[in-house]
Amino acid sequence: MTVILSLALGYPAAYALAKPTRLEKFLDPFLMLPLGASAVMMGLGFILSFGRLIASPFFIPIAHTLIALPFVIRTLQPALASIPERLRQAASTLGASPIRVWQTVDFPILARATLSAATFAFTVSLGEFGATLLITRPEYPTIPISIQRFLSQPGGLNYGQAMAMATVLMLLTTLNILLIEKLRFNNAGEF
Repeated sequence: MTVILSLALGYPAAYALAKPTRLEKFLDPFLMLPLGASAVMMGLGFILSFGRLIASPFFIPIAHTLIALPFVIRTLQPALASIPERLRQAASTLGASPIRVWQTVDFPILARATLSAATFAFTVSLGEFGATLLITRPEYPTIPISIQRFLSQPGGLNYGQAMAMATVLMLLTTLNILLIEKLRFNNAGEF
């Protein structure tokens, strides 16, 4: 859910930021705010803003999306900015509709960046703890919340389960980061 929401919000934002405009100068710092804000602060904001509605399991992916969105935008923005406008114009001149231009010109160029952005969103969601701790319900724990719960209970079995889950989380995160590095173009700079 977080990946879908992050891409759905990240694409329009990255399109808006890909071309230097006045909007870009205002929008860029605004969209990067989650990087400078604590995840716990965001979770508290959810509690204060939505009160009893926070019991819904749908707020967890929304919180994860807010935290992952800057990473998605920063991954998509350079790829979008690198698409030559002449290619789009040529496709349009040859009779392609805007959707067809996106399918035949934009998407093939953006496929690696899209997969990388989706992997970023998934990885951030997978390991997010701060906001999730405040808004999660006991019946909908995430992996980091489950690890915390096991560690807060005495006993060797609980400790072992926490370590097993932490190992799975570490392996998944490592594989995702390796995938992102594999997808990155050599001349694309650093994330």
